[in-house]
Amino acid sequence: MQDIIYGLVCAVIDGDTFIIKVTEASESNKNKYNKWERIRIANIDLSELKTPGGYRDKVKLESTIQGKEVSCSVQSRDESGRVVAEVKVI
Repeated sequence: MQDIIYGLVCAVIDGDTFIIKVTEASESNKNKYNKWERIRIANIDLSELKTPGGYRDKVKLESTIQGKEVSCSVQSRDESGRVVAEVKVI
């Protein structure tokens, strides 16, 4: 069973990365999570901010999730320490 964390989206970093304030974690989680987690959305790879389209991708993600509650089904942590997860707005 995958770990699941819930939180409020506080900031969008780029088109596929954002920060949540963790408000709840599933009791069956195997791992511990910080109060603030940087989340990378699994299975997408969008432009970085400094490349063409990067700012557009960030604005699109902001309009979709900024200030909303999300659930994150955790897949792993990447080399940068970000939680890689499938994300749903709840």
